[in-house]
Amino acid sequence: MRRLITNIMATTGLSVVLLSVIVRILFPEYDLFFSFAVLQIFGANVVIHLGFLVTRKFESKYMILEVILDITYTTIVLIVFGVVFDWFGVTPVYMLIAMAAVINLAAMFLSMARVKEEANTINKLLKKRNAK
Repeated sequence: MRRLITNIMATTGLSVVLLSVIVRILFPEYDLFFSFAVLQIFGANVVIHLGFLVTRKFESKYMILEVILDITYTTIVLIVFGVVFDWFGVTPVYMLIAMAAVINLAAMFLSMARVKEEANTINKLLKKRNAK
């Protein structure tokens, strides 16, 4: 089920980004705020995920510190993009911070579920091997 949700979200996001690029290329005369906003959000996500590659190198024995680091980094990137692209005329700052926190927490829970699923699979395989 988790993989299905991830695939649906990834496909939807990719479709929206490609639609925005196509509109910008084929119909540059259209002044669609939507297509610019999608490309801005895509850019923010690229910067966030590239930053996660760096922050993942700093491991702590306390998972909460890693979560706080991720949420703080995401919030900083969103605030910078919000200032640069004037997002705060449409979306309040607290809304971006809440979105960053919710998305990071959801990703953390999905990751924990994946680890639990992998641990269960490994345990089943070990039991099966030991039974032989």
